[in-house]
Amino acid sequence: MLPFAIRHPSTYVLLLGAYLFAFPGAFRETANAQNLPHPVVTLPNWQYGFFAAGGYAPSYQISNSYASYGGSIDTFTANVKLDFWNAGFAGGRMLSGVHGPGPLRGRAEAMLEIMPFWLARYPKQNLVFTQTQQNGTATQPGFGPVDMHGASVTPFLIRWNFQRHPDTRILPWAQLGWGFLWTNHKFPTAVLGSTSGINFTPQLGAGLSTYVRKRQSLDLAVKVAHIYSVSLGDNDPGVTSLQFSAGYSWWK
Repeated sequence: MLPFAIRHPSTYVLLLGAYLFAFPGAFRETANAQNLPHPVVTLPNWQYGFFAAGGYAPSYQISNSYASYGGSIDTFTANVKLDFWNAGFAGGRMLSGVHGPGPLRGRAEAMLEIMPFWLARYPKQNLVFTQTQQNGTATQPGFGPVDMHGASVTPFLIRWNFQRHPDTRILPWAQLGWGFLWTNHKFPTAVLGSTSGINFTPQLGAGLSTYVRKRQSLDLAVKVAHIYSVSLGDNDPGVTSLQFSAGYSWWK
């Protein structure tokens, strides 16, 4: 309540002008408070962590051919069970900022995977060969277990992180890569003829990184990798594996 009555509207204008002159920041601060920009989120550019994986060969067959008494070539084919286990380290560097249309919006990342532990295991099994020329079968009982140890590195690995919002906690991604595999014995082993101790591993995969702490994520992934030697051995059958992995990453 003012101690005096204001009878003319011009008096209100003079009082408002005097207030703004005496306190010039009051109105500006009020206006800025209504139009505050969103806080700037600094996106991490580096990722490093570890993982463990396991899988199997969904469809792996071996063949054995020989000449029959009549001179024709008979081929025997058998399905083989083959399991995979590996563990290693992964690191990455972002190649771009967030860009792209709609659901494809995200960031490109160059990755490197190193697996000092790599194991292919043929469990104990009976190999049942089916003859292709005639409707005959032959059984090789008691094959396995056979373990093949090795190490692998995937230096050519590009990942696309689907990151529509900078502050997202769930980060799906897809990747495509090419790597190398060294084994202590020629791999695969259950084939006719000599294979190779050096193989190549083209692969593709998809995964999900969930931030469980600030700049720390739990990573789940699935990938398909094809293992073949580009005919470095006498026999190059090629093995396709389906693998599932879990890991943990730090971002900076």
